Amino acid sequence: KSAANGIDIIRIFDCMNDLRNLQTAVKAANKEKAHAQVAMAYTLGDAYTLDYWTDLAKRIEDMGADSICIKDMAGIGRPVSLGKIVANIKAAHPDIPVQYHSHAGPGFNMASILEVCEAGCDYIDVGMEPLSWGTGHADLLSVQAMLKDAGYQVPEINMEAYMKVRALIQEFMD
Repeated sequence: KSAANGIDIIRIFDCMNDLRNLQTAVKAANKEKAHAQVAMAYTLGDAYTLDYWTDLAKRIEDMGADSICIKDMAGIGRPVSLGKIVANIKAAHPDIPVQYHSHAGPGFNMASILEVCEAGCDYIDVGMEPLSWGTGHADLLSVQAMLKDAGYQVPEINMEAYMKVRALIQEFMD
């Protein structure tokens, strides 16, 4: 139904990365010709090695995913480690797009965004004021400025439209 109602990218994830829980959703997205993006729920711990993430990405691709998302929902990913994960995925699977999703809470995500971009990440999730930072994503304007300064070609932002949407969101929140 999501695809029929205009959702073109279906992000599918299981908080424990149990791919058995994702197979039905990936098959359904593929059947509907929607983009099936499988997210790896990022966490820390002795079991979560570079090999673990690289193998998981391979299994996700084999499952039929169109892209992979590294979903750092707690914002705990360390920049260098995340960069290595992205670099490994891109080396092993150069044609599959990788997206990075993180939250700003602990304060790692701006550095992590730059590091995953350096490693070849294709897309970054961002937010906009007043919903960015805190438990949300890094702010669109900050990420765009940082990546532009680092030499990346990033789209310009229509500030008139941005401010209009920002005002509507603030009004809704108030």
